[in-house]
This record gives sequence, structure tokens and C-alpha cells, in this order.
Amino acid sequence: MRKICIFLCLIVMFSCMTVSAGAATAAKSIGTYATVSNDGTAQVTLTANIHLDRVEEDLRFALPGGASHITVNGSRARSREENGLRQVDISRFVGKAVGDFTLTFTYDLPNLITTNAAGQLELQLPLLAGFSYPVQALEFSVTLPGPITAKPAFSSGYHQANIEKDLHFTTSGATITAVSQVELKDHETLTMTLLVTEEMFPQKRIVAPEVGMAITLTTVCLVLALLYWLLFLRNLPTWPAVRATPPEGYSAGEMGSILCLQGANLNMMVFSWAQLGYLQMELQPGGKVLLHRQMDMGNERSSFEQRCFQKLFGRRDSINAGSARYGELYRDMEKIKPNLSFVMHRKSGNMLVFRGLAALAGMFAGVTLAVSLASGAGMQWFLMFLLGAVALVSCWHIQAWAVNLFVPDRRKLWIAIGLCGLWLLLGALGGQFNAGLGMVAGQLFAGLLAAIGGRRTPEGRLLMGQTLGLRRYLRSVSAEQLRHICQNSPEYFHQMAPYAMALGVDGAFAKRFGKLPMGSCPYIFTGTDSTLRATQWNNLMRRVLKGMNTRPEQSRLEKLMAILQSFIK
Repeated sequence: MRKICIFLCLIVMFSCMTVSAGAATAAKSIGTYATVSNDGTAQVTLTANIHLDRVEEDLRFALPGGASHITVNGSRARSREENGLRQVDISRFVGKAVGDFTLTFTYDLPNLITTNAAGQLELQLPLLAGFSYPVQALEFSVTLPGPITAKPAFSSGYHQANIEKDLHFTTSGATITAVSQVELKDHETLTMTLLVTEEMFPQKRIVAPEVGMAITLTTVCLVLALLYWLLFLRNLPTWPAVRATPPEGYSAGEMGSILCLQGANLNMMVFSWAQLGYLQMELQPGGKVLLHRQMDMGNERSSFEQRCFQKLFGRRDSINAGSARYGELYRDMEKIKPNLSFVMHRKSGNMLVFRGLAALAGMFAGVTLAVSLASGAGMQWFLMFLLGAVALVSCWHIQAWAVNLFVPDRRKLWIAIGLCGLWLLLGALGGQFNAGLGMVAGQLFAGLLAAIGGRRTPEGRLLMGQTLGLRRYLRSVSAEQLRHICQNSPEYFHQMAPYAMALGVDGAFAKRFGKLPMGSCPYIFTGTDSTLRATQWNNLMRRVLKGMNTRPEQSRLEKLMAILQSFIK
């Protein structure tokens, strides 16, 4: 009886050992199927049947270091470079569960064709990159663009070239198939080397672009931009000096010049001239705006304003604000920074240089996204040039909104939002969301640095502080203060409206008046004498401004179309 019990115990112990061994975490089978194109890029599909006997918190599957466009079960997968391998996170695909799982990986391997010491072309294709657990069965198939005439050689991490005796492979036409005849150990690697011909892989084949070079150039441009800002443009933020009136001698059209060092805004200058009584603005049905000269401008205004006023009217008494003449003068004014020679230090750098370096950094970031989005060297190069150019233009426009931080522009804001969304989407599609996010954040930051940058003189800082103080006052003045002001100056709203519009706070300024009725505007003629509230006058002024913007907007569109046509030709 004692012998029978011992025998039964041995059977139970052996059964437990067998179950334990059979249930250990391992890859029950791995199948790799690769198609190599004549540009030296392989499109690989790898199917792994994995058994887990315990919950794995951070389970990763190793792919070759050059793998790109990686998907797992049809979804983009997170991965990281580690010890020359691409470690793919598969935790979210298996969850916190045990048992059997089937995972299908797809990825590209570029630049597989090299020249050996004898000057011969050879294909080096990694087939297994080193899974953390044993591989019980392995099979693979490799298809080339032409008939195979040489014998493949195989090497592994554990067995080196001796692995060939454990593989059974056959060659048929352009395809090599093989299966392993033994179980492979954990972290095992397998690489196939095959001599190929120039007819199969021409020497002038397209080589895939290197992402590392684009990343390096991005970093270099960013460092140069920051150094340039620190050396030539650094400037401490200017604090607002609260005031209820604009700086003496400056029109509303020059507020952007003071704050952002940009050109003059003809539309806002016209509003200021109208408020001062030099002209009257007529809003006709359909949105057409006519400007009627009321009197000539004398020495009471700056020489810059006098020249602009004379160019606007010439010998005419009236002019259409939607005419080509008006649009041409508008573009000319955008290029002129009036009365600001004393604002900047002579040794202050050029803001365009800084913005250009930052935009170049964004362009190279766009190149890295293009490489991750495209499959195949030819398409990668095409998309690289395309997205590089688009990224350069996008970065400039994203910066443009941030540069005008103190003079908000809704058109620039919506353009910036659209472009930021586009690059975040492209980053997500290419599995490089962080790169897209970094590009967007970097350009916004560059724009903010440009907004406060430029070495200003003490007089320039004082002028900027006064303008920012006016902006803060118009945005936050109390209703009680306004009622008191309007008792002594009933036309206060109409006097300050051009400056509020130029500083982008006209909506908030108008709301501060509440339901307090405003008298008729002395410089805008609409054909009606109805008494309007401040918010209603603000909406009407916005309609006038929209009519005045018609020709400048058309000019921008025409310029864009001319650029596109030049590229097409």
C-alpha cells in the first residue's frame, strides 16, 4: 500500500510540473511575412500567438530598431527606442488578463541593401528582434522583387551561424520560406543575409530619408533662435501704466506699431481721422464704404499722417474704401513703422531673423512627421518636401497670431487654430503626437517671445506701457466711471471707439456702457438718425470696418494665387 501511495504522489508531482511548464509565458508561435521592394524597403507582417500565465504590467514586444509605421491589430502603437531595438507597448492590447492572445504587427524596414567588403550587394533582413520570452515555433516567408539566385545565410544571438542547422528553409522563385525545428530561447534574434543583384536593387535606388538628421536640424535651429533672441532681442515685459486717454500724437492706426513694432493700419487711421473731423465715413447698402474729405490736415498731426492723408485723397474729395487705390495704399502702410525711430535701441536685432529660425525649426519638425506618415522611400521624400513647405508657412502664421498678442486679430486667430489642429492631427496619424504638439507649442512660444522682444529705449518702454494701460482701462473701466465721464463728455464712446477697435477690446468696452443710449456718431453716416446703444454702435462700426477690409483681403488672396501659380509653372 505504501508503494502505491508513493507511486501516486510521483504521478501527481509529474503532472503538476508538466502543467506548469506548459502554461509558462511564451510565444507559442511567431510568423513573419516580409515583402521587399526594389528601393530596399521591406513591408513586414508579423503574427505572434502569445500565452501569458500571469498579468504583465509593462509587456513589450521587440521589433528591429529601424521599424517605422508600426501598427498592432490595425491600430497605431506606442513604442520607444531601447538598446538599438524598437520596444512596442502591447499592454493595452492584452489588458490585465492571462491566457492566449494573437497580435498582428505591421511595420516597414527601410535601407536593407548594403555593400559588403567584397563590393557585393547584400540584403540584411532582421526576422526576430528578441522577444523577452521563449519562442516555441517560428516560421517566416520573404519575397523579393526578382528571382533568388544565391543561398541565404542566417545568424542568431545565441547560436550565431549554427542556427542554420535548426532551420528548414526552401527557395522558390522570388520567395524564401523557412520554419524552425527547435524551440528558440528568450531574447533570441534571427537575421537573414542574402547576396542580391543590381538588376533586382538598382544602385540608383531611392534611399529613405533619415529622421535623425531632421531632428538634429530642428534642435540646431531652435538653439540658434533662442541664442539670437537672448543676444539681440531680449527685453523684459512692460507693465501697463493705467490711463484713460491715448498717447499724445498717435492715431489708432499706430497702436499696433507701438505694441508689436508692425506697420501702420490704414483702416484704423481713417477711423481716427474721422473722429477728429478730417473726413466722414458713409456706409451704403450692401456694405460699400465711401470716405468724404471734410477738411485738409494741417501741422497739428504728424508729418507721417499728413503724407498718408494726402496720398489717400490726392485731389479727390471722396474715395471708395473698396477701390484698388485704397488697397494699394493699405499694403504700403503695412510696411511702414511710423514715428518709432526713438523707440528701439540701434543695436536691437531683426525680429524677422528670429522668427525665420523658429519657423525653420518647425519646418524640420514637419519633415519628421512626413517620414512617419509615408510608406516607401519615394513617397517619404515627396511628402517630406510637401509637408516641409507647408510646415514653414504654417509656422509663420501660427507665430503671427502670438506676435500680435496685444493687438488681437480674429482672422489670424482662426488661421492659427486651424493650423495647430492640422499639425496635431498629422502627429496623431503618424504616431508622433508629441512631435506635433511640440511643434505647435514651440511656434506659439516663439511668437510670444517676438511679442515682448526687441530692445526698447526707456522712452519706448514708457510709450508701450501707456498704450497697454489704455488697453487695460478700456477693457475694465467701471460703468460708474463711464456714467460720470459721459455726463461731462457725451461723445466719449465715439472718441475712444477707434482706439478700442485697434487694441481689440471694442466689444468689452462697448458692453461697459450697458443700456446707456449713445448719441449719433458724428463721423459715420448711415442715412438713419436712430439712437443706438454702445454695443449696437460697435456692431455698426464693425460692419464699416468689414467693408473697408474688402480690398485688402482680395489683395491677399490674389497674392496667394500668384504664388501658387508660380509653383505650378
